[in-house]
Amino acid sequence: MKRITLNLIAFLIAFACAIAAPHLACAQATCPHTLAVEQKTSAPGPDWTVSYSGYSTAIAGVTVFEGPPAEQASLVPDLEQTTDDAAFQTWRLAKSDRGYWLQCEYANTTAQISQRLPVNVSRCDVTYERNIRFGGEGRRVIRSVNCK
Repeated sequence: MKRITLNLIAFLIAFACAIAAPHLACAQATCPHTLAVEQKTSAPGPDWTVSYSGYSTAIAGVTVFEGPPAEQASLVPDLEQTTDDAAFQTWRLAKSDRGYWLQCEYANTTAQISQRLPVNVSRCDVTYERNIRFGGEGRRVIRSVNCK
């Protein structure tokens, strides 16, 4: 009963949004470009001191999951394309009783954030810089993340 009520509420909100403000993208999700993170560590011994680099935590990775990320059911993009200066990944999201989640990863930290996508989100698009990479893993720089 609870699941039906939540699904009905989500449907009614999406419907009201589409009717009341069709020019607005009501059901969207994205990753913040940066994330405030406080890190703390202790020195491994008396001869060591701890300092912090102050490097920013720019968006560094995106994963789409069917179900909560803790279940680790990550999805492979349905479409990958490149142009001279960009690379694109698209996930097409069919209706799912489990729901979909967007997980955002950030450079210079192990912190990740996740959110359940609104039920009427049907795709997620990520745009990367094609020729710019960073970090030891050679990750591409992310221009934008948009789930709608």
